[in-house]
Amino acid sequence: MKTKFNFTQAALANLNIPTKNEKHYIVRDSNQRGLIVIVNYGGTKTFYFRTKFKHKKTMIKIGVFPYVSVETARNKSFSLYNSIRNGDLPQNKHVLTVYELFFNEYLPKYAKVFKKSNTWQENERIFNRHFITLKDENIADLDRSTIDTWHKNIGTNNGIYMANRCLALIRHMLNIAIDWGFIQRNPATHIKQYRETARDRFLQPNEIHNFITALQSTPNAQLKHFIMLLLFTGQRKSNILSLRWENINLCNNILYLPDTKNNQPQQIPLTQQAIDILNDIGIKQTGWVFPSKDSKSGHLENPKRFWQQLLRIANIHNLRMHDLRRTMGSYQAIIGSSMNIIGKSLGHKSLQSTEVYARLSLAPIRDSMQKATDEILKY
Repeated sequence: MKTKFNFTQAALANLNIPTKNEKHYIVRDSNQRGLIVIVNYGGTKTFYFRTKFKHKKTMIKIGVFPYVSVETARNKSFSLYNSIRNGDLPQNKHVLTVYELFFNEYLPKYAKVFKKSNTWQENERIFNRHFITLKDENIADLDRSTIDTWHKNIGTNNGIYMANRCLALIRHMLNIAIDWGFIQRNPATHIKQYRETARDRFLQPNEIHNFITALQSTPNAQLKHFIMLLLFTGQRKSNILSLRWENINLCNNILYLPDTKNNQPQQIPLTQQAIDILNDIGIKQTGWVFPSKDSKSGHLENPKRFWQQLLRIANIHNLRMHDLRRTMGSYQAIIGSSMNIIGKSLGHKSLQSTEVYARLSLAPIRDSMQKATDEILKY
């Protein structure tokens, strides 16, 4: 594809949309010096005037095609070119605030286009809760010190994990702002994240009886079935909440997950206990396995209150619903299953995600060492 050609309405309309890996590309107008179009992977095509002023590269946004025509963009570029020749550098009239970048640009044009709904909704929740002190800052005026102080304050008040999630979000937002020509640099790039330790909490042997007893005593059959299915499948909460009957094959006892966190469909074998739960629910041909009339999605949403009540009854502390997924992997490791088998049963894309279970897989190693020691002592 030519990167420099005569801009016309038809030529710009027919430009290819870059892939997510390409991110964006730039084309130049052969008719007007300095006029470029940045085509990003959201499909937006934006006119900019690009030049050097006092030996420094600069870009001035003109507008988004086709709302701004080629003729208008050329006239604006010509005017900017003459201003710079006379020693003036006109600036964009409006500089985005962090709030405007998130809600007017990043959320509608990137997150809702390329992220899963639960991911961009979590981004929005994080922004509303933790970006209060940062939201009115102009993105062009942000500096490393401001973002670093904000990051550390969140770490002190809300924990290091949330602080790192917030830092990752602002860093990505500013990278997108660079791609789209709003700013030239990202002050969050080299800020150091807190060191995180992989969580390894799972239901211990002395907790399982109380947990199952408390769960069986609940009068809410739907929530009981949901929690039990989490435990017996080892799958992510979001996948079980949004489970549909048409994705369950009871002929082959397979759970099919068409949309997962790692963007790859997965097939998960069902144990007999999981099959018994599905039979208790009442197998249907279509629809949600856990429907809800009170949610926008139409299926059961995160039952936080029920979970906390369940833990109080069972007298169990510091256990999250996601730890039930880790429980399946942990007990597989304890009985000597390979990391490859554990990873496949949990739908991990790489063995790196499975490494947290490696330290639990000591029984077969100990057995091997014991046999070797016994053999040594024979002589």
